[in-house]
Amino acid sequence: MNRRASLLYGIFCLLALIVGFLFVFSMLWVRGSLTLVIGIVCMFFAFIFAPAVHEFGHVAFAWGNGMKLAYLKFFCFSWKRTGKRLRFAFANPFAPDETQVVPAYGGDMLKRAKAYTLGGLVFGGTWLLICVLCACLIPNVHYLWGLVPFSAYLVLLNIVPASYATGLTDMSVYGGLCKGEPVQKNMLSAMEIQGRLFAGESYAEIDEELYFNTPQIAEDEPLFLVMLDLRYRYYLDKGDLEKASECLNRLALLQGYLSEMEAERVAGELVYMHSLNGDCKRASECGDLCERYLFGLDITAKRILCAYTYAFGDKEKAIEVRRIVLNKLDEEWISGHAKSEKKLLLALNKTEP
Repeated sequence: MNRRASLLYGIFCLLALIVGFLFVFSMLWVRGSLTLVIGIVCMFFAFIFAPAVHEFGHVAFAWGNGMKLAYLKFFCFSWKRTGKRLRFAFANPFAPDETQVVPAYGGDMLKRAKAYTLGGLVFGGTWLLICVLCACLIPNVHYLWGLVPFSAYLVLLNIVPASYATGLTDMSVYGGLCKGEPVQKNMLSAMEIQGRLFAGESYAEIDEELYFNTPQIAEDEPLFLVMLDLRYRYYLDKGDLEKASECLNRLALLQGYLSEMEAERVAGELVYMHSLNGDCKRASECGDLCERYLFGLDITAKRILCAYTYAFGDKEKAIEVRRIVLNKLDEEWISGHAKSEKKLLLALNKTEP
C-alpha cells in the first residue's frame, strides 16, 4: 500500500475510532450514570491495555523463537536493556509504541522474524475478541464496551500492509518478509549478525557477506542506518580505521534520520575517532553533543571516554578507566560486542597520539 493509500486508510481508521467512541458513549448513556462513568474509565484504560497487549505479543513470540528483549515502550512506560538488566523509565506517551529484540543465536531467521512480527496482531486480535465476548455474554458489564473502540482501532491499523509516518505496519513487515523485499532482507541480515554477536562471535568474526551482500535500500530507511552502523563496527573490529571512518562520516551526514539517542551514539563514535587521530578540538566539540551518553553506563561510552582521556595525555587516568571497564565487560549482555570492545580497549595504549 503506497503512502497516499496508507494516509487515507489511517484517516478511515481514525474516523471509525471516533464513531466507535460515540456509539459506545450513547449506548452506555441510556444504561445509567454509573455504567457510563465506568465505561469512560474503560475507554481511558484501553489506551494503555491495548498497546501493552500488542507489544507483549511481540515479546512473547520473540521469546518463543529464541530472542531477548532489548527495548519495550507502550503508552508512557518503557523498559530498556542496560547491561544484563532491564531498566524502567517513563516515556513520551505520544511517541510510537515499539518493541526491539535481539536474537540469542543465528539461523532460521526468516521463520523466527515472521513469528515475531505477527505476535502483536495475534495478541491484539485475541484481546479484542475477549473484550467483545465478555461485553456481550457477561450480564451487567456493558461498560466493557469502552475497551473495544481503541482495541479495534489498533488491530485495524496493523492488519493491512500500510506505511505510516511512524513506520511500517506489522502486516507490511510480514508481507515484505514473505516476498523477500529489500528492506526485509536487510532486516534479516541485521538480525543474523545480532544473533551471532549474542552467541559470542565478534563483529570481525561474522561472515563479511552478511554485512555487504544485501540489496540497496533508501538512505532514509531505518534499516539502512542499522546496516551502516554494523559495517562501521565490522571495520573498526578489523582495525580498518579508514573504512570505518567512511561509514561513520556517512552516518553523521544522515543524522536527520537518526533518533536523539542514535545521534548521541554517532557523536560519541566521532569523539573516539578524533581522539585516535589526536584531534582534541574536534573530539571536545563532538563530546559536547553527547555528554549525557558518554557519562552513562554503556561500555562503548566508557571505551570512548578512555580514548578521549588518552588523547589529552592523561595516561594514568585512561589506564584506570580502562581497568574499570575491562572488569565490567562480563556485565555486557551481548558477548560478541563485549569481545570487540575488549579488543579496542586493549589496543588503546598502542594507538595513543
